[in-house]
Amino acid sequence: MTETDDNRMLEQFFEPARRLEIADAGFSDRVMDRLPDKAIRLSHWWTASCVAVALVLFVVFRGWEPLLLGLWGMTRTLLTHVHPVPFFMTVGVLSCLALLELVHRQERMPL
Repeated sequence: MTETDDNRMLEQFFEPARRLEIADAGFSDRVMDRLPDKAIRLSHWWTASCVAVALVLFVVFRGWEPLLLGLWGMTRTLLTHVHPVPFFMTVGVLSCLALLELVHRQERMPL
């Protein structure tokens, strides 16, 4: 049996339960309406709290210093060790890719 056969059998088995309505004066609907909102709101609060803690830690431990030192080191290395061959190879490859994309767009465009 394949996975689609298994899924089909499960859907057939639970089909009568899906159509079954329990008389609870709308209680189940009210509960289901409230659950996602609370979960989403909790998720937003958790995300905001984590971002706030990360920003505080970034400031307390002066996270900008290693960031700026790394950028400065990369810039200094690029300026002192520039080799033209990789640069021109990269420009050539990117130009070929752009040309291929342009050709494919023209082929897909209706006349």
